[in-house]
Amino acid sequence: MFAFFKSAAVLICTALALAPVSARAALYSLEAAGTISVSTVAALPVGTPWSFQLVYDTAAPDGSADPTFGQFGNASTPPALTSFHYQAGSYEVALDNAADFALGSGIDITFTVVHAIDININADDLFPPLAGGAVRFHADFNDFSSRPIFVSDGLPTNPALGPDSFDLITVSLLPPSGEVSGSILTSFSVRAVPEPSSFALAIVGIVPLLVVRRRAAEFV
Repeated sequence: MFAFFKSAAVLICTALALAPVSARAALYSLEAAGTISVSTVAALPVGTPWSFQLVYDTAAPDGSADPTFGQFGNASTPPALTSFHYQAGSYEVALDNAADFALGSGIDITFTVVHAIDININADDLFPPLAGGAVRFHADFNDFSSRPIFVSDGLPTNPALGPDSFDLITVSLLPPSGEVSGSILTSFSVRAVPEPSSFALAIVGIVPLLVVRRRAAEFV
C-alpha cells in the first residue's frame, strides 16, 4: 500500500512539472439580462425576462483598418465568437463552438464620440423558429456621454462595465416578421473566463493512471 501511494505521489509531481503553463486564448464573457419591452410574438410577451452570455476570443484579429471601428467575426483565425446562450421564458438557444456561428455573426465596436458594442448572431439551424421562420439575434449597447468606457476599438475586457455604462440598449430576436426586443437592462458584466489550473489539469490526467496502477496492484 505504501508503494502504491509513493507511486501516486511521484506521478502527480511529474505531471505538475510537465503541465504546460496556460496555453488557452484570452477568452472573455459578456453577460447581460433584462426584460422584453416590445413583442409581436404571443409566446414571449412584454415583461418576460431575458438573458444571454457570449464568450469571445480577444486574440481574434480586427477585420477593420479603421482605428475607430473594430470588426470581429469568425472568418479569421482565431475566430472571435466561441459560444453563445440566450434565454427568454421557455425560448432558449445555445451555440457551443465557433463552427455554430454562421456568416454575418460578429461583434462591432465603435470608438468615436459614441462608444458602442453591436452584436449579431446568425445560426438559422440552431435558433428555434418564431413567427414561422428563422430567427436572428441582435444587440447593441451605446454610450453617448463623454466618459471613456472604452480605451480602443478592441473587444471589451473592462470588468468595470455595468448597466449604468450605457445610455441606450436594444437586445432583440428578429424573426421573419415582427420582433422581440428589450431596452431595459438589469445586469451587464464583462469578465475573463477562468482557465483550469495546472494542478487541476494534472489531477484529471493522473486519475486514470492511478486507477490502472491500483487495479494492477490488486492482481499482484
